[in-house]
Amino acid sequence: MKKNGTSTRRAPKTPPFAARAERALRRAARNVKAESRAFKLPVIVWQNGKVVKNRREH
Repeated sequence: MKKNGTSTRRAPKTPPFAARAERALRRAARNVKAESRAFKLPVIVWQNGKVVKNRREH
């Protein structure tokens, strides 16, 4: 029920292209992690403004 002419606001819906891009990036990250495990290489990531070799990626 509305009060005093106010309306409820919904969060803006994510555009379809953004959802597809996010899925593609997640898939790419999953593939990189799998390759790094297979070849026993560290995953290089950007963390807290620095480039970090991360061997603990699962």
